[in-house]
Amino acid sequence: MKKYIFPLLFTAVMLFSACNEDLLNIPQKGVIGIDSFYQTDEDAESALVNLYGDFITNIGGNDGIYVPYNIIFNYPADNVLAAGEFYGDNDQFASINEFRFDSQSNVVSIMYSRLYYLIYHSNLVISNFEYGESAVKDRCISEARVIRAWAHMIAAFAWGTPPLVDRLLLPEEKPANFEGTHEELLRWCAKECAESVQYLDERQSPADKDGAVRVTKGFAYAVQGKALLNVGDYAGAKAPLKSVISSGKYALVPGQEYGKLFHLSGDGAPEKVFELNLINNASIGDWSGKIQRSTWMEMNLWGWRSSRLAASPTMQADQGWGGLAVEGTFAKEFAENDGDSYRRKATIISYDEFITELQWPSDGGDINSKTRAQKLADPLRGIVNPDGLYGQSEYLQRKHIVAAEDRSTNWYRFNNFIIMRYADVLLMYAEACAQTNDNDGLQYLQMIQQRAGSDYVSTSLTLNDVKKERNYELWMEGSRWIDMKRWGEFEKAKNAGKRIPSLKDAFINDNEPAHRGYVTYSEPNAGTTVGFQQGKHEWFPYPYNVTSINPNIVQNPGW
Repeated sequence: MKKYIFPLLFTAVMLFSACNEDLLNIPQKGVIGIDSFYQTDEDAESALVNLYGDFITNIGGNDGIYVPYNIIFNYPADNVLAAGEFYGDNDQFASINEFRFDSQSNVVSIMYSRLYYLIYHSNLVISNFEYGESAVKDRCISEARVIRAWAHMIAAFAWGTPPLVDRLLLPEEKPANFEGTHEELLRWCAKECAESVQYLDERQSPADKDGAVRVTKGFAYAVQGKALLNVGDYAGAKAPLKSVISSGKYALVPGQEYGKLFHLSGDGAPEKVFELNLINNASIGDWSGKIQRSTWMEMNLWGWRSSRLAASPTMQADQGWGGLAVEGTFAKEFAENDGDSYRRKATIISYDEFITELQWPSDGGDINSKTRAQKLADPLRGIVNPDGLYGQSEYLQRKHIVAAEDRSTNWYRFNNFIIMRYADVLLMYAEACAQTNDNDGLQYLQMIQQRAGSDYVSTSLTLNDVKKERNYELWMEGSRWIDMKRWGEFEKAKNAGKRIPSLKDAFINDNEPAHRGYVTYSEPNAGTTVGFQQGKHEWFPYPYNVTSINPNIVQNPGW
């Protein structure tokens, strides 16, 4: 039987409209209208809380099995390899790492939209309240301005001159690229922070955990300094960065606690300048709430590939998919520089250390139950698949292996998402000093090296030493790709994706009497254009789903 739905619906609508239009204007109960919301100090605080929640979801949250921010700002770096079970596994990581992506990359598109969602929510606070009405509103506006400045800075690092959106746009507006240069956009970000800092609260002390999860004077100064450093204004960058140092509100944790910085027990640590507070809220639903505001699935993806191991070391709380690997040359340089430092062994470990220094199920709960020789001959540990661990070099990452504590009271990973660490501030200041022949930065470079327990401690301040320390200290913290662009160091990245390592075990493959790791290489991308290309890959492409509907966006060169 035919159903004539549309004519009936049209008649009903016309009937309501003709009789009494007011019948349709029924106020929703329990809902505050927008015209009456942005009024009080409590409204300002509520809007700011919503902004922080958006920050967590869009920057620290998952999209399926990955966090776009972590891919965009870590995987193009020359000290990271994308790995997995085989070629094509976790390709959303590998395509970025090997420079095989294009303007239709889902990761690039999602990152772009998430940054502008964050900017929109910042503008909701900034545009709906005014300075001078109360101290609370002044502070809320300023926190939102710093977050907006940070988001524009990150967008500039990725796209060069993306749109500057400093107000709420009308629905029909289509913003164009920033009219000035990349450097001018970063200076705008720095200026926003400089103007906002006077209204911000300061962290009370290095022990103030709450001060690590909100925008404070320290974070505003750090963002200002980072923006100026990346335009080459080294003298200008020193003042705000030194303000963070001189405040006395931050401190490096002891070397033996370095590894804890990236786990739940490190949340709110003295050197956290700002991190996203991932709270295990029982009122938030599973998929739409909890897991989207955690990095559990990504951490699982970054875990050691347990399906190709005899078992998983007991420190790995879940099954690992092996999607994160350490680039071999970087690993060897790191190990040679640091030796058996706290930092190196909390970041990367050799295959021998993987076998002999971690606890495995066959140890029966006692890591000292076997001698070193027995561990090396133990068939219940190590790689058992003859194909080995695809994409892995001789050193395995340890920094981002999920610990049982990270999952709090359930299987989600709820340790906080780091945005800015004090070690980064110290190294940025040391770099600015090295670029201006100011020896004041040496003491802070040495602080980083001494806390690390490194074999090498600088006796003079050189840019080369600062570069090395940033590479080692901040591995997989979203810094290396930005550093490479600031320094113009792309040479190693030109070979990305050309020779892919696989880590194998001679105990399994060659019937040797003891475990021994070695690497073989394959060329799965043969015939495909891979690797960094000058004049193209300095910037990501504007996503196709943006340029296809917004003719005002001019695509970056090479795309």
